[in-house]
Amino acid sequence: MRIFFTILLSALLLSLYPAPAVSQEFLRKPELFNLDILNFYSTEGTRSRVDVYVEIPLKNMEFKKSKTIKNTYISKFDLNIDVKDKSGDIIYNNVSKEEVSTQQTGQEYLSQNSQILTRNLFLPPGDYEVFVSVYEPSTKNKTEKTRELKVEDYSTPPLSISDVMIVSRLSSNDGKKIITPDVGRNVAAIDTFYLFYYVYKNNDDEKVELNCRILDPEKKEVYTKTEVIDVSNGISFQNQVFMPVPTADFGYGKYTIEITAASNNYNSTTDSWFENLSLDLPLPMKDIDVLVEQLQYIAKGDEMDYIRRAKTDVDKQKRFLDFWKKKDPSPNTKRNEVMQEYYRRINAANKFFGNVYTAGWRTDMGMVYIIFGEPNNIERHPYEMDSKPYEVWEYYQDNKQFVFVDNTGFGDYRLVSPIWDTFRYENYR
Repeated sequence: MRIFFTILLSALLLSLYPAPAVSQEFLRKPELFNLDILNFYSTEGTRSRVDVYVEIPLKNMEFKKSKTIKNTYISKFDLNIDVKDKSGDIIYNNVSKEEVSTQQTGQEYLSQNSQILTRNLFLPPGDYEVFVSVYEPSTKNKTEKTRELKVEDYSTPPLSISDVMIVSRLSSNDGKKIITPDVGRNVAAIDTFYLFYYVYKNNDDEKVELNCRILDPEKKEVYTKTEVIDVSNGISFQNQVFMPVPTADFGYGKYTIEITAASNNYNSTTDSWFENLSLDLPLPMKDIDVLVEQLQYIAKGDEMDYIRRAKTDVDKQKRFLDFWKKKDPSPNTKRNEVMQEYYRRINAANKFFGNVYTAGWRTDMGMVYIIFGEPNNIERHPYEMDSKPYEVWEYYQDNKQFVFVDNTGFGDYRLVSPIWDTFRYENYR
């Protein structure tokens, strides 16, 4: 059984359409994992602890029914981790056979769940390069990622701060905190996330003041918080910190985290980052101009002009998101069903109707599909005498019929008659 998160067209379209030529932009395979690497203090002498987090999104894996476990589906893959020192020598290598399993196969469940693998390494302070790959033999799909790593010495400085983990969920069990790391560092689906880090105090000062600033993509401060660690009852070397951060007012983009720790005689700083990127959009927000152009099948001309007139990309992104907020049928939830369906169709059009010259959403077939969805019936006439190849799409509920003709013979089907109708998404205004 093959399970994909990528939403495909209906069985009707799958059975009637051969896979057309598509541009390289849309042939990219899904990434098999997210990667995060964090550096903390350890009791291993002068070596620090390096945690390697590999998150496997279930949506991108191929699952097969288990032969031994009832109602269970398993995906098997190879995980490889290499660490090189600054001379380029491999000082750590680990290759392992791994698997993830699930008993649920619905697309919604797969799209919202993942499994996290963790490796703990102990390395002396210095600069390193970490290489991680995941290979799925059943599909021959492989994803590789490389990260530069600077391992710090936390044992000797009078005051220092560990790397910062983005935590998507925080709970407790018998007084013990249970954390779920956001390995992908994308907080778009989270109402409140947490910054988790350690402050290492190797001095006699009784208090440490913590200041956290978060800067938006234009380096404007959008969040600030101050806390005080009070250890007047005795020296506490490792101080665990959880800072809650609400996301309601964050626009899309990459954010910078700046944290400063200061006591009477010492101070230390560290920085980190996270992203707020929509999982529904076919492109990142840095490609805002293309995203705005893709609105042409749902937005009026004056609406698109208003977004285009924004003076900065950040303002343009805000206007773009405001456009979609107005169409959200459930504004009190994270999901915007209209936006999700629209970009599902954009992605499907790119997959099925694109060619080496034109993205699928710009083609006539892509346009009709995005506006009206899957046809109820398709008549294909590729090889008739005295006739160029043509197709007829029928939509029974809308009482519409569209005829596409391939005048060039290269699969570039064009509408015979233009669309003059009001777009069907007017119902959501």
